[in-house]
Amino acid sequence: MSRGMKIICAAGLVLLVAAGAFAAPKALKFGYIMPGPDPWYGYAKDGFLFAAAKNNVSVAVVNSDYDQQKELANLDDLITQKVDGIDLFSFNPDGVQIGAQKANKLQIPLLAEMSAIAKGPGTVVSDVEFDWYKLGVVIADTIAKLHPGERVLEITGLVGQGPVDLYLKGMQARMKELGKNTLVGIQPADYNREKAMNIMQNMLQSGQQFTVVHVGNEDMAMGVLQVLKDAGKLNNPIHVISNNGSPEGLEAIRSGDLEATVSTSPGVEGLVCFEALYRHVQGKKIPAQVMIPMIPIDKTNVASAVAWKVDDNAYAMVRKMFDDLGVK
Repeated sequence: MSRGMKIICAAGLVLLVAAGAFAAPKALKFGYIMPGPDPWYGYAKDGFLFAAAKNNVSVAVVNSDYDQQKELANLDDLITQKVDGIDLFSFNPDGVQIGAQKANKLQIPLLAEMSAIAKGPGTVVSDVEFDWYKLGVVIADTIAKLHPGERVLEITGLVGQGPVDLYLKGMQARMKELGKNTLVGIQPADYNREKAMNIMQNMLQSGQQFTVVHVGNEDMAMGVLQVLKDAGKLNNPIHVISNNGSPEGLEAIRSGDLEATVSTSPGVEGLVCFEALYRHVQGKKIPAQVMIPMIPIDKTNVASAVAWKVDDNAYAMVRKMFDDLGVK
């Protein structure tokens, strides 16, 4: 080979190495598994997608419709797509453990959103939660403060789902500790407004005595409020307390229909989940559990509620939260 050819080859090799060094990083794709059709889950998904778009990450979204077998099929589908990470918003801790084992075998990072994880060999990037036990304590404290000595009906979501079980445990323990209220019953409505309305109608007809109803989310609470209005019993004598701080819920607080709630933004939840998964994929160490703040709300501080629909300011707040945790 002539000297000239050697120089040309060497130059070509340098160009190839340089091109490799400056090649665009691999485009990331995440999977996002929703547990069902409740509005909360939609806002959480929107928060996740908002952050993904800011970081040029594509997302495949699937919905399990509260079906364990469909959840597993969704997980298998995302694994087949060879996604770079999965956010699993399951409706029970056992589902997360099964999902974690599947993902671990293929070294696909899996994050648990609001689901916790049952004991077992499977591991997750992080468990992103609100402090659901504390939520139950806050609810019991609110009822004891506003309605000491009164009897309480609980209309809850999906019993067996981690967050529901934890807040019920916290609420019952705190009620027993305070000794100011009696819980007359726990009625599951499966996060379905129509079921919550039917339960409320049946309880009014049952003759059971109670003057406070806690409803496990504000979508169901809107139905309960309507039943009580139609029966002429809203705030006369039955008061309704809920949780979530949804747009509908906050409007009901302002109008006086809903007495109190707890602000827990699903949009911010989605931002936090994306950021945890994204930083993990970038090689950062994420805490085993990330807790999102919550704020008790009534008519006096309704402006303090955290919006469900996210924006750049909310995402900046979440990024700062991770920076402050040392996840840089």
